[in-house]
Amino acid sequence: MRDGLTRRDALAVGAGVVGLGTPAVGGVRGQTPVPVTVATRNCYLGADLFRLLVATMEGSEAVETAVNDLVRAVDRSHVPERMDAIAAEIGRTGPALVGVQEAALIRTGEPSADTRATDVRHDFRETLLSALAARDLPYRVVAAVETTDFQLPATVDGERRIVRLTDRDLLLAREDVTTADVATGRFDDAVSLSDGDRTVSLERGYVVADATVDETRLAVCNTHLESTSAETRLQQATELETLLADRRDPVALVGDLNSGPGGSRGSYDRLTETFRDAADGAGHTCCHAAGLRNAEPSLTARIDHVLVRGDVGATEVTRVGADPGDRVSVDGERLWPSDHAGVVVTLTPGAASTETPTTTPPRTATPSSTPPDGPSTDTDTSVTVPGFGAATAVGSVVAAALAARRRAESEDD
Repeated sequence: MRDGLTRRDALAVGAGVVGLGTPAVGGVRGQTPVPVTVATRNCYLGADLFRLLVATMEGSEAVETAVNDLVRAVDRSHVPERMDAIAAEIGRTGPALVGVQEAALIRTGEPSADTRATDVRHDFRETLLSALAARDLPYRVVAAVETTDFQLPATVDGERRIVRLTDRDLLLAREDVTTADVATGRFDDAVSLSDGDRTVSLERGYVVADATVDETRLAVCNTHLESTSAETRLQQATELETLLADRRDPVALVGDLNSGPGGSRGSYDRLTETFRDAADGAGHTCCHAAGLRNAEPSLTARIDHVLVRGDVGATEVTRVGADPGDRVSVDGERLWPSDHAGVVVTLTPGAASTETPTTTPPRTATPSSTPPDGPSTDTDTSVTVPGFGAATAVGSVVAAALAARRRAESEDD
């Protein structure tokens, strides 16, 4: 985000790739259509964001403590192990393209008004890419969009610091996939917080590209819609629908829409006026406990989606991160890779109305030498409402900071 916290118009970056050509919609005429597998995965920041709101009742010192607690919670969520588990999911399911949400970047720096924090504490993007490379899984970042980027003072590890939170969404492609006509952008509508002197916009965005797998062509868009405002979320969905109208069919829209069966449906219903739900029947995807240590799944809504438009349909649907066997073992505890489950869908040209997708059953739990469900040092097993991510973490902290500042000014008067 630019200094001044103003919204940015959508950015468009064109990238020509040799080998895309102009195959027929879905595939080359006279050849058997080649299925294409796509996936959506929310990495999850790793913190209970509701606790930050408590600081609004306790003053500016409490706000700084809340930011410190956020960092500590992310530390305790074991980001490297979680990203390795997501890399393992990608290895098992082998999608050609993956939409990744909440590839957060957390940085710290010296507490100065003129300083932007640059010391990396957690980089979800690079940690995930390193985990993929370690497993010899050849994926690249086609494009990324940086959404919310904000910093606040805090006490971290006993020292006065500033903490900077940056949220990003990625589109990954396997090395055999060619891509072109890449575009990224932020939505025009965003949730804003203001105390009269300063306004902070909580941005959301999208990444879209044309892709060719063997001889099958489709456009793929990854997005993460607003979680805190149904009105803003619907405006973003409407803008996205318009942006994708010019893309040649078939189109696959993947991402965390923060809307769908079991939750708020407005944006989902709007998008499914144009798109079809290719992952219908996949099961709920949100949300596990904020601390990720709940023993059993606690998913109550399906907000992570693969929607399609054009002559293509699902022939296989797999949900990942929803079975207890998907948890990772670290320091004697078992954690879910994310508070969301992911969705993997195999799309086949010509299957739009002729095939019933096969839903892959959960994999069998893998025995672990660590205590499977023993006492945890993190007692948070409560389940939060869907859709809170890095951007909302920033929003919660900023709301607390603004409220604390207003109270301090009132007391001075």
